[in-house]
Amino acid sequence: MKGQDRIYNLSRGVESLSRDEHGLFFDAVQRLGLSDEVKQAAVALYLDIKSRPIGEYNAGRKNLEIFLIATISLAAKTLGDPRTDHEFESKMFVSREKLVDAEERIILSLGVQDSMMPFPDLVLQLARRQIETMAEGFAQRGLVSGDEKEDLIRRSHDYLDTAMKRGLNPKMSYKGRAAGVVLNAVRDLGLRVSESDVATASGFDKRLMEVNTSLIAALLKDPSGSSGKQT
Repeated sequence: MKGQDRIYNLSRGVESLSRDEHGLFFDAVQRLGLSDEVKQAAVALYLDIKSRPIGEYNAGRKNLEIFLIATISLAAKTLGDPRTDHEFESKMFVSREKLVDAEERIILSLGVQDSMMPFPDLVLQLARRQIETMAEGFAQRGLVSGDEKEDLIRRSHDYLDTAMKRGLNPKMSYKGRAAGVVLNAVRDLGLRVSESDVATASGFDKRLMEVNTSLIAALLKDPSGSSGKQT
């Protein structure tokens, strides 16, 4: 909890934002119906990382918009807000690919310093949230029952914990982790959820998802771990 507390802690407030920045935050909060807690966490996250190198998202209004939306998306997920990537796409008019890319740039930038939530803790929390969101989406689409959804979440969380203990690459993205453990759990539980369903729900590349799934499966079977590139 000490690490989590740091993502809520505002060393500077909304008054530190520029007019454009404040406008974009306000617009996103209004359109998505986000709580003040999420807004404050997003502002804290943005102010903490805005001076860090994140490539092309450092300049230009359109790039600024994508960057700010991504910080809000990460803050919402970290705090367990039920908003989905699809809602961010449709209500904020940003493509999933650009949103995911911006999120990943932000997460990687957090590894530079430990002034926010520790990098491994943040990625783990986001992965857990992604697993739950994916399972809920399957249930809403009628792909799994309520009991199957709960079984899928429990099995996926167990697999994630086990894989991490056995040497899961800390640089694997949270979406890659979630997709890999969920697909392993889906297969082991015999659920009627396809690879395409998992890839779409995770917002992750299907080919890379298969690579991560194989690597995680090897870790689950072999305590000594496995070789190979993890993404």
